[in-house]
Amino acid sequence: MSKINLKICGITNKASILKAYQNNVKSLGFASNNLNGPNTTNDKNIKKLIKECDYYKIESVLLTRFYSIDEIIKQIDFTKPKTISCSYHFSKNELLKIKQLFKKLKIGIAINPENFDKKYIQSIREIVDVIYFDMNVYKKKSIKKYSLKKSLKQIQFIKNKNIPVYIGGGIDKKNVSKILKQITPFGLDISRSLKNERNLISKSKLKDFLNQISVG
Repeated sequence: MSKINLKICGITNKASILKAYQNNVKSLGFASNNLNGPNTTNDKNIKKLIKECDYYKIESVLLTRFYSIDEIIKQIDFTKPKTISCSYHFSKNELLKIKQLFKKLKIGIAINPENFDKKYIQSIREIVDVIYFDMNVYKKKSIKKYSLKKSLKQIQFIKNKNIPVYIGGGIDKKNVSKILKQITPFGLDISRSLKNERNLISKSKLKDFLNQISVG
């Protein structure tokens, strides 16, 4: 099995960053509390956690949903992530503005089965560095889950555009090998299946998961 990059998302504490470092996990995601779904936190805490990632040389990814380009620019400037993952689909010109202001920042777009748009992906394919494809769709009070079978054509479309794609949503040690055989993504974006009841990265769960994959 080829090496797969691993990103653990929904990090809310320093203990999980240390656990990631000890297990050679090189990318961690922080979900802004302007989003629906679990494991979100405020910008002040995200800024502290990103500083911790910088210390351990771990890539920090900020997942956000601000609708105003000016608001997201302020959020990036305050939290200082290495990568931004926008769940709101900013236009090509708006993304270019972000790139001009933050020249070292990698730009990612969060996509799910319900907001997938071929024309949009085509329009921003030369600007974005990565796409995070989540098979879960987060509502205010629920999570709608899609299978890989239903998402496969969409993921393949992204891959065919030569955009690195991380796959997330319902992936765990029981199904990861099967998923990787069906489609080889650039990386995996995992959250709750690697954590305990206190939202800390679980040493045993992470070890079991890493045993199923070769992590790059």
